[in-house]
Amino acid sequence: MRNPQRLNVPIHLERDLPEPLQDQLTAQLRRAILRGQLTARTRMPSTRTLSEVLGISRGVALAAYETLLAEGYIAGRRGSGTYVSGRAPTAAAGPPAPARAPARAPVSGATVVDLRSDRPSGQAFPLAAWRAAWRRASHQAPPLEEPPAAGLPELRAAITAHLRESRGLVLDGHEVVVTAGYADALELLLRAQGRPAPVIALEDPAPPHLRIALGRLGTVLPLRTDGSGARPDLIPAACDVVAVLPERGNPLGARMPIERRRALAAWARESGGLVLEPAFDGLFNAALSPRPSVLAVGETWSTAMVGSFCDVLTPTLRLSYAVVPRHLAAEIEEGMSAGHGQPSFTCQLAVTDLLSSGCVSRRVERLSALYEAKRALVRQTLGAYPETRLLGADTGAGATLLLPVHVKAESVVAGLLERRIQVAGLADFHHPRSVPKNGFVFGFGHLDAVTLRRTLHTITRTLDDHRLARRTAA
Repeated sequence: MRNPQRLNVPIHLERDLPEPLQDQLTAQLRRAILRGQLTARTRMPSTRTLSEVLGISRGVALAAYETLLAEGYIAGRRGSGTYVSGRAPTAAAGPPAPARAPARAPVSGATVVDLRSDRPSGQAFPLAAWRAAWRRASHQAPPLEEPPAAGLPELRAAITAHLRESRGLVLDGHEVVVTAGYADALELLLRAQGRPAPVIALEDPAPPHLRIALGRLGTVLPLRTDGSGARPDLIPAACDVVAVLPERGNPLGARMPIERRRALAAWARESGGLVLEPAFDGLFNAALSPRPSVLAVGETWSTAMVGSFCDVLTPTLRLSYAVVPRHLAAEIEEGMSAGHGQPSFTCQLAVTDLLSSGCVSRRVERLSALYEAKRALVRQTLGAYPETRLLGADTGAGATLLLPVHVKAESVVAGLLERRIQVAGLADFHHPRSVPKNGFVFGFGHLDAVTLRRTLHTITRTLDDHRLARRTAA
């Protein structure tokens, strides 16, 4: 396989290995940096160039870069590109992180159960409807011109209808804009706002990929949270954007009360800033009615959403969207026509079909039932430890286990890895300058019932090894 441009390092990706391509690429680039094959201040190729030369999707290259950015091996320079970091990856800004116990590798050749993220379930996937949608889409001859910059009108109408049915959201002063990816939607939205290098307050803790994506567009500051979600009264001064997850704070699972949503809307009205929330957090629990979105309680010019169908259908579907104030829609369309890619015509038609036929809504209902059964098992198993606190196990397909101070999360994470279970430390979800909570985060939606039971048994064995007492049965 050829070497990427401006990257004189051999890269060999094997598609027959169980290890994902992005993990292979990340490991080889990390190894090249540690060995000095890629020296400090070496300019990395763009993700587009890397994907073309290696014959992989741009999403694979982007995922590898995001991991290396989070680990500190590379750094982005606005308007200049991405470079190998000139400092050690551990020299992150802010207070020194607590010492972590070295994680010993699992048994050689053993399969690792990866619980590090909320991976969607492949169970009961609507394959027949999926095939039918793509078949019908392929029956239409592709147009001679590119689709409209903001997306096909029928797809935008279908997304609008889906938000109305699933969230009760009526988009009077907003427009839906279709993009090729979540990061593209964020970039187009924030650039259209007209504030270069905005200051963004992101609730803390938050998903690392969201912090990384926003960090490429401006300066990210932590916004403290409590049991009710983000604290609007603690929004840092001079912020241009506040990014929150009001329906299901990830990873702590808090649902923001309506009073705080109104307080966020009031902040935007008084400061002229923008409140940004994801469109699909908080689904997958039929017993919980969505609370009014910040879009519903705020001014139309000061609120926006960004969403995708990764959690409902598949992460490989390169189609996302932004719900933007109407006055920004024209500027965003200009930005898209200036170089941002768009989903293919056939992809947009297929997703329109899946939405209009009710397939997506039925998929949400099916996942809600599947996840609830798994959440009940997680609560039953890990709720037996009175010294711990289980959070986020009421919505979504992931949870966080807070540990007592005498049990270090790093030690538990390392112990699980020895037993071939890979989870994420809660510290990974915190801003580098924050004092992290002591716990670990795990996703379980992608596991079948048998694997989930075995995995939970392994977790309890590891907690027992750390001398955590179990609650005895009555």
